[in-house]
Amino acid sequence: MKKNVFVVLLALMLTVCSLCMAESAGTEELPVTTEYRWFVNQYRNVRTVKVSYYDNVYANNHGTYGLTPFASTVPQEYFVRDANGTLAVAPIVNDITDAMRVRLFGADIGETALLYGQYCERIRGKKGKVGFSGIHEGIDFVSFKGLPIHSILDGVVTRAGDRNGTVGVYNEEYDITLLYLHCQKICVKRGMEIKAGDIIAQEGGKGIYAGYENNVSYARAGIRHVNTSHYTHVEMRNGRHTSSNKYRNTKLESDCPYAVMQKALGVTESGREPVTEAAVLEAERLRAEAEAAARAEAAAAAAAMATPVPTPEPTPEILIVDQLPGVPAEGYGFDPATSEPEATPAPSSQPVVESTLPPTSI
Repeated sequence: MKKNVFVVLLALMLTVCSLCMAESAGTEELPVTTEYRWFVNQYRNVRTVKVSYYDNVYANNHGTYGLTPFASTVPQEYFVRDANGTLAVAPIVNDITDAMRVRLFGADIGETALLYGQYCERIRGKKGKVGFSGIHEGIDFVSFKGLPIHSILDGVVTRAGDRNGTVGVYNEEYDITLLYLHCQKICVKRGMEIKAGDIIAQEGGKGIYAGYENNVSYARAGIRHVNTSHYTHVEMRNGRHTSSNKYRNTKLESDCPYAVMQKALGVTESGREPVTEAAVLEAERLRAEAEAAARAEAAAAAAAMATPVPTPEPTPEILIVDQLPGVPAEGYGFDPATSEPEATPAPSSQPVVESTLPPTSI
C-alpha cells in the first residue's frame, strides 16, 4: 500500500515538474547584461560601477532618450516586446502609474516622467565623460509648482520634511511606506493618521540640485525651468521607514511598487496597446504626413489667393416675350375692338320654284 502511494506521489511530482518546465520553456527569459557603467553624481564626479540591467528598453516617458536600461531587479513581467523585437514597458505599468497619478494629484492631470528601476539622465562629468545620474528608486509624477499633493493610501505619517522635502506615510494593511520627495509647504506632522486623498503638501523642487536635472523627461509635461524642475518623486519600501534611500544610487534599495499598487488601487488591465518604439515611430510618421498635407494645402490656398481672378463677362438680360411678332398686343388678332365685323350673307335673288309653293284654296 505504501509503495503504491509512493508511486502515485512520484507520478504527480513528475507531472508538476513537466508542466513547470513546459511553462518556463514558453516564457521568454529577458537577456540581462552585466558590465561596468559610468555614473555621474551631483558633484560631477564619475565612477564606474558593475551593474546588471535589461538593455535598450523603450521608455516613451524619457524624453529624447527613447532606449534606456532598466535594472534587472525589476520583475520582467513588466516588459514586453514590440513588432520589431524591441523591449518596451508593459501596458499594466502605465495603468498602475496612471492610477497613482490621479490619486496623487486628485485629478487626471500631470504626467508620469520617470519609472521605477529606470536609468536616469545621461549627464557629463568633470572631464567630459557621459554617464547616468543614477538608477531611479521610485516614480516621478510631474505637474505644476504649488499643486496640492494627496496621500495615495491611508496611513500614519512617519516623516514630515527634510532637506529633500520628504513626507513618509506607513500603511499597515500592506506593510509598506510610501515616501513623497521634493514636497514644499508640508501640512502634516509626524504621528498623524491620514486617509487616502488627504492633502499632505504641495508640489515643489526641494532637494533637487540646480543644474543637475536636464529637464528632458519633465518638459514633456509642459514644464520648463532654467535650473531645476518641479515634480513629486514617489517610492515604496516594505515595512515602516522614516526616510528615503540615498537619492539616485547605482543599486536599487527601494522595492517594486507595481504589484502592491495594483492591488491597493484596484487597477485592472485596460487592454491598451503597449507604447513601443514601433508604435511611436508609426505615430510620428502619420503626424509628419498629416503636417506635410496641411502645409501643402495651406500653400495651395495661399497661391490661389495670390493669383488674380478674371472678371467674368456680364450675362445678357433674358426678356420674357408674351406676344407673337406682327400681331396686335392683345388677343392675338381676336379682339373685337380691332377686328372687322363678320359680313351678313345677302338674301338670294333666285326665284322660288312654283312647285315648291304651298297649295292655294280656290
